[in-house]
Amino acid sequence: MSTQRREAGRALVVGAGVAGLSTALRLHRGGWEVLVVEKAPGSRSGGTWISFRGVGYQAAGRLGILPQLVEAQLPWEDIHMLDTAGRLRVVWPAAAQLALMNEPTLHIPRGKIADILLDALNGEVKVEYGTTVSGIAQDAGGVDCVLSNGVRERFDLVVGADGVNSVVRELVFGPEAEFRADFGDLLALYNVERNPVDTGVEHLMSGVGRMVAVSRLGDSFSVLFLWTSTDLRSDLATDLSTSVRRRFEDLGWAVPALLKEVEAVSSAYYGPVSQVKMDTWSQGRVVLVGDAAWCTGFYAGYGASLAVGGAVLLGDVLERHPGDLAGALREWEAGFRPVALKVQAQARRGRGSFFLPPSEFAITLRTIFLRIAGNAVTTRLLRLFMGVRSPK
Repeated sequence: MSTQRREAGRALVVGAGVAGLSTALRLHRGGWEVLVVEKAPGSRSGGTWISFRGVGYQAAGRLGILPQLVEAQLPWEDIHMLDTAGRLRVVWPAAAQLALMNEPTLHIPRGKIADILLDALNGEVKVEYGTTVSGIAQDAGGVDCVLSNGVRERFDLVVGADGVNSVVRELVFGPEAEFRADFGDLLALYNVERNPVDTGVEHLMSGVGRMVAVSRLGDSFSVLFLWTSTDLRSDLATDLSTSVRRRFEDLGWAVPALLKEVEAVSSAYYGPVSQVKMDTWSQGRVVLVGDAAWCTGFYAGYGASLAVGGAVLLGDVLERHPGDLAGALREWEAGFRPVALKVQAQARRGRGSFFLPPSEFAITLRTIFLRIAGNAVTTRLLRLFMGVRSPK
């Protein structure tokens, strides 16, 4: 990757998550003057751990942040799979989980990736928090943007990296409903300082149509509730605590203590599990990256990897085609779209095979696969069963 500074143009990146910061860093390295705006009042933290691998791992090496990511990774832990009464179904050893990935994989809190990217920017790219874009008008020569703080500026390129509920996508491509495909499931994710389970291993409790997971994130913990909704609109309109308690309060084990713990948390992520499906990711001088363009949904476990990989490839093609933005964006999408589509397909498979099995028989089948996993043959079968493979 070239580190020689040259003036490539002015770019606005909307969103300071993994996709936005990766894009900002790669464009800055390619000679662009970059402004990042983020609607949140400050850098975001929290979330749960992810498996960072494949195209993201390779791209992180080229960005020069791989050593920091390796240093920030968490140890892999055995996962204790429980039934809804809290009885142990099977222990999925850490070594078997890592073997399933079949490539270098980092077990890392998602928020750490954004922190490392922000550090890599080293203050050389301006990030304005509490700000987003409220108006976009483009012509052949550039894009006129109105920011939510009232400032009007002109850019050569606008990158929408503002997630599944993208404002940039709404302004330029059309209403969210045209592109978002919901699974019909809801996810509530909390970060807590104390683990009521407190046994030093990761736990995953599941029944038909619902799951609870408790994971260690260094000095804190994530508590995740995932369930299939019978009325998505009604559930989303219901108070979070009420919605979660109504769906999980009948469960045993440590669930009552978990419910009490998370109700004291001041903020949490709550929303539908969705994918974004678009015929094109760019229009003129506006391009979408990350979840705004190709959200694969929670079940893929590959979103951050795609975000970093897509951002670096975008910077590469822009650098190869100076003065030909349209050609660069066509080449970028032609190269990366097949990768994103494969991950979306894997997410749809993973939903029923691992996260939310549709029947007790499916849960039993998953348990059997996990119980025998360990050697090369059974690991390959499990990889096929769960749809876990790195897209090329």
